[in-house]
This record gives sequence, structure tokens and C-alpha cells, in this order.
Amino acid sequence: MEAPRNNINDLEHFRNVFEGVKPWSGYVPPRFIVDFLGSLIDIEFNSMWFTEPGLNPAAYNPDFSPEKFGGEHQETALPHIANATAPEAEAWFEAVDWMVSAREARGRYIMITLGANYGTQAVGAYRALQTVNPLPYKLVAVEPVPGNLEWIKRHMRNNGIDPDKQWIVPLAISDKIDPVLFPIGAPGFGANNCYSTNEHAARAQYAREFITSGTAATAEALHNLLLNNTTGLQKTLLPGHNVKAEIKLVSSITLHELLGPFEIVDLLESDIQQSEILVFPPFIDLLRRKVRRIHIGTHGEDVHVALHNLFADSGWDVIFSYKPNAKHESSLGNFETNDGVLTVRNPDL
Repeated sequence: MEAPRNNINDLEHFRNVFEGVKPWSGYVPPRFIVDFLGSLIDIEFNSMWFTEPGLNPAAYNPDFSPEKFGGEHQETALPHIANATAPEAEAWFEAVDWMVSAREARGRYIMITLGANYGTQAVGAYRALQTVNPLPYKLVAVEPVPGNLEWIKRHMRNNGIDPDKQWIVPLAISDKIDPVLFPIGAPGFGANNCYSTNEHAARAQYAREFITSGTAATAEALHNLLLNNTTGLQKTLLPGHNVKAEIKLVSSITLHELLGPFEIVDLLESDIQQSEILVFPPFIDLLRRKVRRIHIGTHGEDVHVALHNLFADSGWDVIFSYKPNAKHESSLGNFETNDGVLTVRNPDL
């Protein structure tokens, strides 16, 4: 199934990637949606639909109601790329990587998702595995937001996975194991990251704000940090929307610790809101020894190009490389991207 080496973005090669997969059909419980593999998704996990007016479908669709989801028999369809919106296109590439990695797995399937949110990538990869190549498996979900951690467990249970047999990592992913300043809150939004909140310039700015605010504010900040691991500062996650999180001290983990227990990882997926430029480069050699396939949602053209070049120069096969915030043409149809798409394959494994 894999495309020839150095034949980047050969989507024609993946025209029949879903061949033999029958789109799921059946009864969907109330307040759930379902994908083509039968993954049941509680609509609460898409919390922006209901908590943020600027993103709420009810704002532009008077007939929108959560009670209208599910509660009936539904027929699903296979993912498509032709004339796809950005979310549809990104979901197509994710599904392709689920299917290919599942088919290539031997003996046991290991999947790691960074910035797991409510676990959609882990559950999707699991469902693909059960569909095309049922094997023993281990799912690793890295996610520091407490609300999302509870949803990961719930999402797994809703789809027949025992979360206690997986590895759910309640930490931030970083390039070092030092504690990081991370915006905690707004589960389900998927915009949390420590790329901007933990950099030296940001930390220096917080210090200046507290010092110039006077003795009382400085004392309160020190109290918060020492007793509660929080700065007390609020960060807007989505510009123009009332989506906020509190900047707290969070323990972190690196790819070195995550990959340590495994000889081979079949799929490593990442959607960490620009932190990818910190997380991957220090461990490029370790990744080459341990990981078969990597799918990265990239954020910013400079980040995308830098990571593309990093993997290409290190001898990885670049399978998909589409820059973020762009329109693209292909033999399977035109599509758009919001996050960039970068999929690389290890030629040694």
C-alpha cells in the first residue's frame, strides 16, 4: 500500500485505501454522532458547539439542538478528499494513516497520540485495527487537561476499550522533563499548548506583571505558585472568542520517556498546536529506531517546512506534506487545510 520512496503527495496511490471497508450503519444512541468505522462520539466532547456562542451552530442555525443528534438508525459514508473542507480533508489523512498503520502492524499494534484531547485519534486507530487487522494493542494518550483526561476514559469505554489497560499520560509533552507553564481549561477545544505560555519571553513577562502590580499581587502570585502550582493568569485560547484557560505549572514528558517501553510504535500522531517544533527535533534519531509512521498536524508554514526538512534530511520517506492554511489540488480532487498535514514513513521498519 505504501507509496514509492520520495514520491510525495501521490494521492492516486491511496485512491483505494478504504477498499474492503464497509461504512458502519446501525443505531446511534441519543446525543451521539458516529464515524465511518463506528466510533461513537458523545457530542459533549465537541463542547465548543454548546459553550461558545461564536462557534455554536445554534448561532447560525435556529433549528440546532443537541437532542437532534442520535437516537436513530444511521448510515455512514467513507471519508473523501474531493472538494473537502479543511476538517474533512484533515480527517481523511488521519483515517488513511489509521488504515495503513493498522494493515502494516505485526504481532501487536502500538499507537501514541500527543495532545490527545478526548482520545479521538486513539479510538479511531483502534477501530481501524479491528476492521482490517485485529491484533492485541496498546493505546498511549498524552493529555494534560484534566477534563479531557476524563473524556478519554469515557470515549474509550463507549467504544469497547478498557482505559485501565491503556496508558493515559496526564502530562504535557515537551522537549524536556522540566515543569511547564500550560493553559489548563476549556476541555474539548483542542487549542491548549505550552509553546507560547512557557517560552522564556512569556515567563519574563509574567514576572514583570507581578512585580509591577505591587507587593500584594506579587505575594498572591507566590502563594499561588507554591501552594497551587498556578500563576492565576488567564489566557485566551481562541482569539476573538471567550475561550479561556488558566496558566498552571504542569509536569512534562518527552518522546524519550514515551518511546522507552516499546520496541516498535506503529503510529505516532501529534496535534500539539505548534509545540511540535520543540518536541520532535531533539529525538529524531530515537524516532528513526522505534517508530514506523508519524502523522503531524503542523501549525504555521515555518514549522511545517522545518519539520518536513528535518525528516527528509534524516532519511524518512515523506508520504504527505501539505502546508497549513492553504488550498491544494490533487488527482483525487481539490481540498483545503487549516492545520498542515505531514506524514512520514520510516524506511527501516
